Amino acid sequence: MPISFDTTGFHQLSQNSWQHPSGDQAELAYYNLVPDLPAGLDDLPRLRHDLALLHGESGCLIEAQLVQLAGVPALLRIIKMPLRNQPNGQIFVCSFTIPKANCSAVLQFGAIERGTTGMREGVLAAEIGFQNWIRPHPYAPELQGVLPFHAGDDPRYDARFPDHPLSRVRAWAHHVVRTARVDPQFASLPPFQVQAPPPPVAPGQTLVTALPSLPVKDFVGLQIGDQTTYWRMTDPKLKEMLGCGVMGRSPLADIRFRDMLMIDVETGEAMIPDRFTTDGNMTAHGTHLVQVTLPEADAELSDDDVMDAFRWAGRMSGVAAERGEYLSLEPIQNQGEQMDPHVLLAVQQHEGQQVVIAQFSPPPAEGPLAGSPSRSAPATPESVEGIGVIAGMAVNEWRSHPLRIAITYKRPAG
Repeated sequence: MPISFDTTGFHQLSQNSWQHPSGDQAELAYYNLVPDLPAGLDDLPRLRHDLALLHGESGCLIEAQLVQLAGVPALLRIIKMPLRNQPNGQIFVCSFTIPKANCSAVLQFGAIERGTTGMREGVLAAEIGFQNWIRPHPYAPELQGVLPFHAGDDPRYDARFPDHPLSRVRAWAHHVVRTARVDPQFASLPPFQVQAPPPPVAPGQTLVTALPSLPVKDFVGLQIGDQTTYWRMTDPKLKEMLGCGVMGRSPLADIRFRDMLMIDVETGEAMIPDRFTTDGNMTAHGTHLVQVTLPEADAELSDDDVMDAFRWAGRMSGVAAERGEYLSLEPIQNQGEQMDPHVLLAVQQHEGQQVVIAQFSPPPAEGPLAGSPSRSAPATPESVEGIGVIAGMAVNEWRSHPLRIAITYKRPAG
């Protein structure tokens, strides 16, 4: 792995995960795709603002800093999220991301509130005063997130509450900054850069909304109204952004969303809007697509290309989990509320361990998955990719071309 760190006192759970006696866990991950950061490390104000909006959907970004790991620039994030399916308690996660032009390495550490929760907050709120407790988010004052930004998360209070999970993740972060090492070959890769926005729409250009399918090799399906069309991608931009949660979204229902782009069907010129605004301004990226027929696309696709597309879907379920979301694979023409057939893909905590899950509706009637409503495994980079392949096996029963299968983002109800 590109990053190495001091694992003294940890028990190794898998090749890339470790557990502390306290129950806290550390994980290393390598992503062989363009980072999904909304801005580069050289634009910290925009990066902080857009990350605050992103993490506000599932919790709260406590801080984001630019640090050095063995001389290599890295993004340090500390976030908090409510514990799923629990009436009280939070999980605090610290992560270091080293983004490169076409890949990234992430080292993260999670600590869960156990036993009596809210002790730090209760003591400090009484001291500071409830009228001064909730504060505007320093990176995005307009934000109203799932969890509030409050005075009690200030690092000056960590020494008073050393056993609190926020104090533990910060202490671990300080230790990592002092002791981590980065593989020299990875460190020398070209840095991550965000492309500049495209020029304005040309006069006379007519753009319509299109919802994309799974990308398969160089091809993508686009649902435009009631019609499914098929296109060849002529540059990597759309494939880089699909599934990462950074594109503009089209709502299907209260908790269901899909990526969306705007395309001129006559010319193939398309604009991919960013999901969040910067200083109130929407930005977008230009790309060019060439329309083809489904038989023309299918003639250039192999079985390996299709399996790669479902492996990609598995990886995207891991990316979605970082946003507190999960994915549904379903026919691209299915819009509105969830309906059959579909496969849900999720990475989530179960009994203190990250697991990857595929749920089939209806259960497959043929093959090795016959009669099974779901499959799960401990979450590793290999199993996250593999669960996408398993999902592809279930999708195969629908007798639908993969260019007619779409990803829908789903948020847990409530």
